Amino acid sequence: MDTATRLAPSPSPATTARGGIVLAAVTKRYADGNVAVDAIDLRIEAGTYCCLLGPSGCGKTTMLRMIAGHETPSDGAILIDGD
Repeated sequence: MDTATRLAPSPSPATTARGGIVLAAVTKRYADGNVAVDAIDLRIEAGTYCCLLGPSGCGKTTMLRMIAGHETPSDGAILIDGD
């Protein structure tokens, strides 16, 4: 192994990770008409870190539950790794 090979940095997770998460106009509307999440667009690139910040009741947990598959969006699309 030559010096250049030994000193070459290893690829970072951000450059080697596949996929990401895309939310396109995601809305969650409950049967009583209450809108928990209203047309959110968000792209989280693979290997990056994202925080959802906001006051109590603004839809943070509902959005995370939809990404995890525990809630179904009323409208819009959630793509994970392009699917």
